[in-house]
Amino acid sequence: MSRWTRRALLLGLGVSALAYGCTTPASQFTAIIEDKFPPIGQFVEVEDPQTGQILRLHYDKRGSGPAVVLIHGASGNLRDFTFSLSDVLAAEGFTAIAFDRPGFGYSDRADGPSFMPSAQAAVLRAGIDALGIRAPIVMGHSFGGAVATAWAVDAPETIQGAVMLAGLTYPWPAGDNAYHAAASTAVFGPPINALVRRRALKSGAERAVAWVFQPQDPPAGYAEYIGAELASRPKTFRENGRDITNINEAMESLIPRYPGIDVPIELIHGTEDTILPIEAHARRFKAALPSANLTELRGVGHMAHHAAPEELVAAAKRIRDKN
Repeated sequence: MSRWTRRALLLGLGVSALAYGCTTPASQFTAIIEDKFPPIGQFVEVEDPQTGQILRLHYDKRGSGPAVVLIHGASGNLRDFTFSLSDVLAAEGFTAIAFDRPGFGYSDRADGPSFMPSAQAAVLRAGIDALGIRAPIVMGHSFGGAVATAWAVDAPETIQGAVMLAGLTYPWPAGDNAYHAAASTAVFGPPINALVRRRALKSGAERAVAWVFQPQDPPAGYAEYIGAELASRPKTFRENGRDITNINEAMESLIPRYPGIDVPIELIHGTEDTILPIEAHARRFKAALPSANLTELRGVGHMAHHAAPEELVAAAKRIRDKN
């Protein structure tokens, strides 16, 4: 996308959002959504390794046995895992620790360049250290796969291995998207967020949830449970835009280091994933690191952990048994 095309689209998005924005003040909207979807886990305080700021991380811990750290995707929160996967892992002899990524759900994000996957991984490492967890298995979904990948590249000595579940491991066309670029700015972000807030109050997140699950249907009760509207809060909305706008630069810096990864890597990806196509991510990663184990889920879309949770359990067990 050219610079001038991007600017024209940004202007159009900003004007449209101003015209159709939400009349509910941001603070009132935040209170409504947080009352509907309160924290369900616990909090731990950590020091951001990059900035030195003290942050609170929201996490949910279930089960006993080898630890599996669960990292959610863009616009998400830890409820995506606590809906079912955390309990599945706990029943199979693992300790499931789901985090809200920094800046999402109820986890803090420091000011500065902490939106890059490597920086988010460093904050989560501080979180598991504070919880007394040593050498977990790291499991990241979608954008969380980029964080898990950065963790495996930057600090392999701190983990048993990593599972990239429909993981973002290479540049993503959405990273060159005028909408997310606009959402990340101080000028265009607020009016666009106002439009998103109005839609969230009017119709909730059912359509967005149905879209991300296709071609599967969301499990019964998932849309009401997940709290996708939390991502419409102004600060989270902007941080999500920053994440996506800057992801391609971050991935380009990690890709040359993939062949040197020396911990077990499991790739689990649906063949019908249209958000992060398997050929652009999991298969490409497998070509760069032949030792990685790739499980292709035929007919499955982006939310493979709900379509085939048994495959995630099997991947975690393979990593456990190698250590």
